[in-house]
Amino acid sequence: MRKSLTRYFLLPALLFVGLVAGSFDLWAPEKSFLWRAQSGKGTVYLLGSIHMLRREDMALKTIIDETFNKAKRLVFEVDLLDESPEKMQKLILQKGVNLDGKLLQQKVSSETFQWATIWANELGIDIKMLTPFKPWLAGLTMTILHLQKLGYDPNAGVDRQLARRAQLAQKPVSGLESVESQFDLFDRLPPALQEMMLRYSIREMEQINKMVESLVRAWRDGDVGAAEKLFLGSMAEYPEIREKLLDERNRNWLPQIEKFIDSGEDTLVVVGAAHLVGKNGVIELL
Repeated sequence: MRKSLTRYFLLPALLFVGLVAGSFDLWAPEKSFLWRAQSGKGTVYLLGSIHMLRREDMALKTIIDETFNKAKRLVFEVDLLDESPEKMQKLILQKGVNLDGKLLQQKVSSETFQWATIWANELGIDIKMLTPFKPWLAGLTMTILHLQKLGYDPNAGVDRQLARRAQLAQKPVSGLESVESQFDLFDRLPPALQEMMLRYSIREMEQINKMVESLVRAWRDGDVGAAEKLFLGSMAEYPEIREKLLDERNRNWLPQIEKFIDSGEDTLVVVGAAHLVGKNGVIELL
């Protein structure tokens, strides 16, 4: 199970907040989830990413290919080329496993644990494999396994496609934050919010296939309004989680993005598009 998680967990924060994409192209006739921000010195392109896609959905629009070719460097939420199974395993063990000897059922209410057990059985895994995990990691693990069961693959995601292409083209790649900081974000959540994340994951499980299909369609059509409604609407009951996982990070990224705009070098910034939509999204903040 640990090897499987190391291989497939692939940056939990990215996967949790990045199941959706959102932005649109302001200069091409066909809509896509892409913005352009300019100054007298340089240009930053902001692309919303879906981090897990089915193989049949992974083709990118021509405007995205053209933007990639223009960009001198790429910036992701984290440096996707600076990760390894060993590093991920170490972080999971340090940040995601209960080191106090308590099990999942001792960290959450009996109702939450009962629902987690039901969904673990639906996924074909023994709940005992998840009980050493902190609530946030248990919830994310089930969500990822469910998406993989439906055919979604992180390697087909927009950001990973572009990271591989950047590596081949020898374009510099960097991150707005570190992998460690993303794990710390979850690890520092109060116990009540960690359980809330697990309950959120469980609540979305039944409708996740329909929801993600709708999000992919909105992303493909450049329908920002639909994507914003689908994702942010699902978090309306969890404002504390949204503040920690989205809004706070958006504000933290802003100074870096502004520096890219003034750098004189065309830069493509690719983030989970939940970060780009809404009044607290990066676009409105810029």
